[in-house]
Amino acid sequence: MNRVVEMSLRSLIHVGLAFALSGCVAKIPPSNKDILGVDLPAAYSSRLDESAVSTDWVSQLSGDRVLKELIEDVKKNNWDIKKAAVRVETAAANARIAGSRKFPILSTSVEGRRAQQAFIGFPFGEKSGGGGDGEIAKALSNNFGASLNLSWEVDLWGRIRAGQEAYIAEVQAASEDLRGVASSLAAQTAKIWFALLEANEQIALSEEGLASFVETQRTVRDAFDSGNGSASQVRVASADVQTAKALLEERRAQKRAAQRQIELLLGRYPAAELEASGGFPEMPVPPPSGVPSGLLLRRSDIIAAERRLTAAHRRIKEAKLALFPQIKLTGSGGTASESLRQLTNSGLGVWSIAGGFGQQIFRAGEVLGNLKLRKLDQSEAYIDYQRAVLKALGEVETRLDNEVVLRKREEALRAAEEDLIAAFDRSLDEYRRGVGNATSLLLTQRQMLGVRSQVLTLRRLRLYNRVNLHLALGGSIEKEK
Repeated sequence: MNRVVEMSLRSLIHVGLAFALSGCVAKIPPSNKDILGVDLPAAYSSRLDESAVSTDWVSQLSGDRVLKELIEDVKKNNWDIKKAAVRVETAAANARIAGSRKFPILSTSVEGRRAQQAFIGFPFGEKSGGGGDGEIAKALSNNFGASLNLSWEVDLWGRIRAGQEAYIAEVQAASEDLRGVASSLAAQTAKIWFALLEANEQIALSEEGLASFVETQRTVRDAFDSGNGSASQVRVASADVQTAKALLEERRAQKRAAQRQIELLLGRYPAAELEASGGFPEMPVPPPSGVPSGLLLRRSDIIAAERRLTAAHRRIKEAKLALFPQIKLTGSGGTASESLRQLTNSGLGVWSIAGGFGQQIFRAGEVLGNLKLRKLDQSEAYIDYQRAVLKALGEVETRLDNEVVLRKREEALRAAEEDLIAAFDRSLDEYRRGVGNATSLLLTQRQMLGVRSQVLTLRRLRLYNRVNLHLALGGSIEKEK
């Protein structure tokens, strides 16, 4: 490129930079959590008797590393988390595209043209048609050119910057969505794992119950054969055996269902082959509930909703600034020649610099309509933000209350379990000695096995609620460093 062109383009860039310095680089938009509009209490209405400081709830609730390893595998292989990660990348790409509009657009072009022109009535130029009178003079011409072009919309008012900041907030929202998906998948994995552990214990209890009913049936039949029982009692005892067999099949089916659920979360074929060993982990002390306002800083769904509200606010600013005049700079520099071989001749340089200050007068209400639409989007985002906060508060209150209710229920059922085990042993002994009756024996046996099954279910429900409580409080799935 010749020196004249270089100097002209350098001048153009300097002018553009001077305008650009009047604006600011796009930054992370500040939080809007202070405009919540919901009165938050100083403390939760539901209280716990215990508290702890650890937030690594996966390690708290698993007796070994099996569950934690499963959760890590789910985070690597689950399709939902992969999709959420793609959404983050998409949001980041949109932010980069929006940011690129602040910079000049440079393009190059090489053009060539060959033209023929007729000179009617002029006695010069190359003639055609045999050289007689009345012939038309014609001329051929060549035109070749090479140029470097620049176009720049100067973001004097900050419209482009506002749009980029909106995209930055959306990237943050998508990142929080990804964090929320990871936490949700960890919670799902933990709960299904506990369901699998319960299924194992329920199967063992059902097998024990079936053996117990078979033994009771034999005892009742022996009494009938010796003349101390009735045929109806034998029938009832036989029905209990068949019911126990059906329950055992149901428990086995529940186990296979839990196995398939975990395998699907892992992105594997649901072959119901994943096995779990061991029993339920011991219940750790509950996590600290903190204060309600803490959710605004911990819950990924609340943070994401606030970021989307902020993005909507920036979109309004962008739409308002579209009403302001636009400043554009354009320029080009290059060479032009009739010969392709002379295209690089520095003496044939051409250049141009132009600036424009324009304001659209009539667009049939499009700009104002877009501004109204952005305000409606902000209203919707504000509603979503308030709803997310209230939903989170409701979840925390419910989980805190369930902590107490489920513990008291388990304590009561464990006491009932002890009483029914003792009652069954006494009923069986009395029946064998001939001082008891089969109806009482069979009823006590059913109640005992039913309560023992409920105790197992309540232990799982307490673990479920503990996972849900950690999730509701915005607890991390990793140990804080």
